[in-house]
Amino acid sequence: MNKNYCMKRIVCLLICVCGYFQLFSQGVDFKQITLKEALEQAKVQGKMVFVDCYTTWCGPCKMMTEEVFPQKEAGDFFNAHFVNVKFDMEKGEGKELSKQFKIRAYPTFLLLNPEGKETYRVVGGGELQEFILRVKRGLQKENTLEVLEKEYKTGKMTKKRMLDYVLTLQDTYDNERLKVVADELVKRLTSKEKMAKPYWVIYEDSFLSPLISDNFAFLLKNKAAFEKSIGEEKVNQKIASAYSGMLYSYVAGFAKKEDVGRLDVMQQQLNEYDLPGKEYLRTKLALAYARCNEDVNEMISILEREVQNLPQAELWTLATSLQFVEKKGDKQQWQRIAALGDQFVESAAGEDLKGYLKSFFSRFKKLASVGVYWEDLTLEQALKKAERAKSMVFLDCYTSWCGPCKYMTSNVFPQEIVGDYFNEHFVCLKVDMEKGEGPELAKRYGIRAFPTFLILRPDGSVYHKLLGSGEADEFLKRVQEGMEEENSTGYLDRLYEEGNRDKAFLSRYILSLLSIYEENKAKEVSAVLLGLLDESEKVDSSYWFIFESPALTKKGTDHFKYLVDHREEFIRSLGKTKVDNKLYAVYYNQLSYILKGYDKKSTIEDVVNMKNEIKSFKLEKRKELSACIDITEAYLKKDVKGLYSRCKKGFKLFHDDEAMNIAFPVLKYLKTEMESEEDLQKLVLMLEANIENESLREYISMNTGQ
Repeated sequence: MNKNYCMKRIVCLLICVCGYFQLFSQGVDFKQITLKEALEQAKVQGKMVFVDCYTTWCGPCKMMTEEVFPQKEAGDFFNAHFVNVKFDMEKGEGKELSKQFKIRAYPTFLLLNPEGKETYRVVGGGELQEFILRVKRGLQKENTLEVLEKEYKTGKMTKKRMLDYVLTLQDTYDNERLKVVADELVKRLTSKEKMAKPYWVIYEDSFLSPLISDNFAFLLKNKAAFEKSIGEEKVNQKIASAYSGMLYSYVAGFAKKEDVGRLDVMQQQLNEYDLPGKEYLRTKLALAYARCNEDVNEMISILEREVQNLPQAELWTLATSLQFVEKKGDKQQWQRIAALGDQFVESAAGEDLKGYLKSFFSRFKKLASVGVYWEDLTLEQALKKAERAKSMVFLDCYTSWCGPCKYMTSNVFPQEIVGDYFNEHFVCLKVDMEKGEGPELAKRYGIRAFPTFLILRPDGSVYHKLLGSGEADEFLKRVQEGMEEENSTGYLDRLYEEGNRDKAFLSRYILSLLSIYEENKAKEVSAVLLGLLDESEKVDSSYWFIFESPALTKKGTDHFKYLVDHREEFIRSLGKTKVDNKLYAVYYNQLSYILKGYDKKSTIEDVVNMKNEIKSFKLEKRKELSACIDITEAYLKKDVKGLYSRCKKGFKLFHDDEAMNIAFPVLKYLKTEMESEEDLQKLVLMLEANIENESLREYISMNTGQ
């Protein structure tokens, strides 16, 4: 058996196998092969090549792929006549084919002979039966552009052949030549022929017979005759489509204001002819006039009156016609549109449409809001919305028990000045950190204090972070400053991680971290900064903020040890008062933590050591500090008599701060331990004598039972 004979047997077998699978396939069999391989198969099988030129973003392309080509009837036709292939015109081989065949619209379908020459093209999809008819026309040689063009140039083309030429030009989407040929054909037709079924394709085509045209005027004038030959439904559908399309271009603001004369023509036609859906067309015409005149209030008024009567198919298009009011409207108009949006949602029949309308009108609810508009979304949904809006998410991390959180909710966020800024720049979201997704978000973003406010990029990363409440003007200023990239915490974090060790930058970074209570990170960065400073710089006023910070320099830290060891240098640089006040604050805070129960580790021995340490300092407030130490020592010993005695001496020296943080915890303890209420009252009166804050006096008196 020779080699050529074997190869022929193999090829025949492959053809049979392909035919077998095609026979039982339910839809069009698109081969995953190159165009060159498709042409080779076409030669062997005696077929042509059908090429689907598509893009991933093209809606009609998807419709053909998902709804038309999978049908059995489609498979029966295309698999019998073609080797079928499809190419994404923006990827791989598709890019070259797009240039080679000059593909300008999607979807485009090419009919190629086995040599790779284009014999026909169909631009645009459609229902299966109609689409197959268009492709069948392309399979007939007499309907190819090459043949028709030659015949047209002779000047002897019959009206029937000119109609074939029109149909082919419609398929290939060659509008320039289509207009010329169609106009010439219409001039040759008699009135009776114009209304005949074969020529309906001219009047049905919105490009050849737009609303303001002789063809459309002829259609209106002879509407009854067209209905007899074509059918009432088709004729009415064409007329309604023409009006709807033209009016929408005005309502949506696509048409030019100076073209308002076209609306006058439509108004005249509506008065003259009995047209389908006349009342609704009048409503849409009124909207078009109002849009041309940029009369927002009139547009809103029309929709408020007619919203319940609008067709379901038009709800979305008419709702979105108000989109321009976002930038050109005022708060009163936004409030009217927000209320109108509720009526649109109520009128919608389908849940999907209700959802789309609700989402669309939410932008007007946001604009109409007096104060911050809080979205009813999850964080993930808010981030997606921010991505679409090219904005960021403002996240209010609160708890139900947090007083400052409540203050912001009740007094700051409802203010118009705050709302106007926030609603323009953010998708705003409130999340209780103890409910729903709150605990997970608290963990994710390291939320440890309330209220915390995060400004998040659409990818969920932190752009800026703020802590604590404040009055509206001050808080707004903090947010606006944080929106400047060089001030944002995210920007500073990135610079530090990238290795920026400039001293001025590190100072700014530490202050930023302290402002948001990121104490551990602040300690790390301050240690880095101090490591870069020489001895004279460390005691300079430029870096005193490190030692002055209660979070960074407290008893037992390296910073505090350095401050104590170099106390004299700090005094020469900064003055004794500033240094003494810091040392006093460190010991005073430590003692108040012990008395309040925050520090459960310190012992009597630690307190005695404090007394010994401060002797050499000769602090300006050493008497007050000594009194605090003596009281704390007696408190830890549970020596009620000794504690009372030391309070009698110390309370004479105390003012507001010492009264609240040292004396008050002690008085609460003595109230439970002392037998004599009279003696306790003496202490309270002694303390109150030095308290300037009246509210604090009342608070201490009330809570000690005096």
